[in-house]
Amino acid sequence: MTRRTDQPPPQIRPGFLPGILGAVVAFVGTGLIGSDAYLIIRFAISILALILAVFAGQGRKWLWLIPLVALAVVWNPVVPFGFSGPPWVLAHIAAAAVFLVVAFFLRTPAPEAPAQKR
Repeated sequence: MTRRTDQPPPQIRPGFLPGILGAVVAFVGTGLIGSDAYLIIRFAISILALILAVFAGQGRKWLWLIPLVALAVVWNPVVPFGFSGPPWVLAHIAAAAVFLVVAFFLRTPAPEAPAQKR
């Protein structure tokens, strides 16, 4: 079966699940600020942001890398920033919004299926 050349290749959303999960983690993290469990939130947000950054890089969507790398740097658990208070809660809500926007709008061309041997 051949594909018509006038149609664009099918698009997929590779970061949908990590984006939704990142939004949930960022939103839940608002209630855990200052607790011992907050370290897990830092790890989860930065890892999920880096996973989405890899998907954006593979799809050559370079502008998506800016907010994703910023999330990974600000929430990094290795060299943590000492943010606290209401601005930090708002930053969590903004991070959840970034995760959701990337999850819904990051589209990449679907990979070609390998040819079957007969």
